[in-house]
Amino acid sequence: MNRLPIRVRLTLYVVILLTCVCTLLTALAIFNANQAFVIPLTSNLPNGEGKTTDSSNSAPELYMVPDTFPDGDAGSVLVAKARADFNALSLWMMAAVICGGGFSTYFLLGRALKPLRIFSNEIDGMTENELSQRIEGSFPHDEIGSLAVSFNRMLARLDKAFSDQKRFSSDAAHELKTPLAVMKTNLDVLRLDACPGQEAYEKTICVMERQTRRMAKLVDNLFAMTAQRGYDFNDTVDFDKMFAGIIAELASRIHEKGLVAIHHPCGFRTVANSVMLTRAFSNLVENAVKYSITGGTIDISAQSDGKRYAVTIRDNGIGIPTDKLDDIFKPFYRVDGSRAGAEGAGLGLAIVSEIVHRHGGSVSARSCNGETAFTVTLPVIPMDTVPSWFTKST
Repeated sequence: MNRLPIRVRLTLYVVILLTCVCTLLTALAIFNANQAFVIPLTSNLPNGEGKTTDSSNSAPELYMVPDTFPDGDAGSVLVAKARADFNALSLWMMAAVICGGGFSTYFLLGRALKPLRIFSNEIDGMTENELSQRIEGSFPHDEIGSLAVSFNRMLARLDKAFSDQKRFSSDAAHELKTPLAVMKTNLDVLRLDACPGQEAYEKTICVMERQTRRMAKLVDNLFAMTAQRGYDFNDTVDFDKMFAGIIAELASRIHEKGLVAIHHPCGFRTVANSVMLTRAFSNLVENAVKYSITGGTIDISAQSDGKRYAVTIRDNGIGIPTDKLDDIFKPFYRVDGSRAGAEGAGLGLAIVSEIVHRHGGSVSARSCNGETAFTVTLPVIPMDTVPSWFTKST
């Protein structure tokens, strides 16, 4: 049955239902007719009784049940024939209703399912290289129309996901190719010198070390981007201890630029993945250190409304153009100009965004008059409670 087309299956179901209903109604009609079948009284009644013919008598005509006729009486034969005719006619009408209902149902279902056939044919014509194509046509405002709209939305999401994946792969290959090209160029230059001196060797080694560090950091960031699934969220994270540790790790770079790092203690704690959340905030603080002006200030503060934490990291550096704020969290995106450092690959903020979203939060940025502020919001999670969505399967 399941191998039959849906149109045939629905038709069979309707025919079966119609057969049951018609059979029941016909049986009831035949039963009632046979029980109540009567004919007018005639002069040929038993015991010489006949119908009154007096015109002055206005009494109604008398009727009797056919079973009172004696055996072999002509009236009894007529009644039996009438019964048989009625039964046969009822059965023929039942068959006609069932057949007519079945054919009508099949025809009407064909018209009703026509949009579904069109929808199926358009899907069959799609390939993995045509995800930008959409289901066209005027569909009715019913379940099929809703299915077409939902399918178009799914195609849009898949198209965006595949486009982002292709762009990510292309950007990753480009970022890996750049240091390799620099290393190869320096080796070629060194080889052209028939008798290179120690200074040339030291210069080449210095370039190699710098590009190797760049590649190692890039690979580490790529690994972090692709390993955003499968870790637990069962650590107790103390914000004050976390930021104190981050500032201590970056103390040498902060001192080198003459910066002042101000951390306002908040006493907040939450349930999260300690390693990943620390990495996210470390990237933000490191970003602030990198782009702050010499002698600038980095301010770290946190607030809570009882439902969410809002952690803000400010720096008074070179700023970010307003029209670029929506793009800075995309992988490999770097703002044109001095804020796009040569050593960066544009993955730091993308990693921050991915980690924060995995923790059920959000991250935003604003920049005005050289002051840039990143705000991370995270849900307030009691220490003894871990929501069902806050697990590995998130």
